[in-house]
Amino acid sequence: MEYDAISSLEAIGYLEREATFLYLVAVHSGYFLRRQYNRFAGRDRGTVLDRLLRKADRRNHIQVIECGRGWHIYHLKSKTLYAALERPHSQNRRIKGDAHIKSRLMVLDFVLAHLSANMLVEEVNKVDFFTTQCGVRTELLPRSYAGRLMYFSDGFPILVSNVGVPRFTFFDEGQATTTRFERYLKQYQPLFAALGEFELIFVADSESNSARAKVTFNRFLPADRLRGVTPVTPLGVDHFLEFLAVRQQSEVGGRGVLSSDLKTLREGEVLYTSLEHQALYAAWKSGSTTVEKVRQRFLQTSMRVTFSTVVLPYRYPLEPARPEPLSDEDDDTHHHIHHDTHVKDDK
Repeated sequence: MEYDAISSLEAIGYLEREATFLYLVAVHSGYFLRRQYNRFAGRDRGTVLDRLLRKADRRNHIQVIECGRGWHIYHLKSKTLYAALERPHSQNRRIKGDAHIKSRLMVLDFVLAHLSANMLVEEVNKVDFFTTQCGVRTELLPRSYAGRLMYFSDGFPILVSNVGVPRFTFFDEGQATTTRFERYLKQYQPLFAALGEFELIFVADSESNSARAKVTFNRFLPADRLRGVTPVTPLGVDHFLEFLAVRQQSEVGGRGVLSSDLKTLREGEVLYTSLEHQALYAAWKSGSTTVEKVRQRFLQTSMRVTFSTVVLPYRYPLEPARPEPLSDEDDDTHHHIHHDTHVKDDK
């Protein structure tokens, strides 16, 4: 935990336990439920949570979203608070759609269950881990554009095992189809292919969605497709072998390359640039290696993939009646909704 971040919240009036929880909310979610703070504080009910809510309410740091049936969602929306954490432009302070809110509440539940885990949260830390420690080229990382180039824009935490194996997470907030999961897999595929080993944890709140996700994952990364996929051959050994043959053909006697092979050649010229690739091509040209030798070499070190599912044992508000979104000009005195923390209780 970052000591400076916690102490910055203590400096504006929060106790250490309160500051630590609000830090976790600000970083991972932006939203929280009563039961989540009670769980973090180790209390079932009582005045501990009410004290935090009153304090945050007085400072206009939270906004209460009424959801009906006794549900409340607490949105950490204060620009001042995020600025104290050096996150003045965090998207977590902005009201989003129902599905997004639910997914962030699920992320917070997952994080609270893994507080002792080695977890990558910040974009810069994720980029550094995969490029520096895993040796993955930046262009293979999942990216998107929203005013600037962003990596890992989904904001899902990535755990790292004791032996350095990345454990990705995907959170399904109850989608009727697997379309969003399929988009995620497609976006992450270049990174997955560049890793020798990884785990993907599918987090949902129902068994049915978990079962569908497993079928989708197996279809996207079937066992035979993983054969020969290594950091040296991220698109599989067959693609590397095709590149070796096409490259040699293009260099022999100035012969041209068929249009159908040009894509393979261009991909390979970007992917296969290391000293190991150069040595293998030299051996290929000289005839000291063969298709079978290359295939055997990389099939012995094929990708190791683990897919697991986690079903969170919690209920979530599904249709919150959201207030108007905040703009950049809004300060901490706007959009405050009065509430009585002693009378109303959330599940």
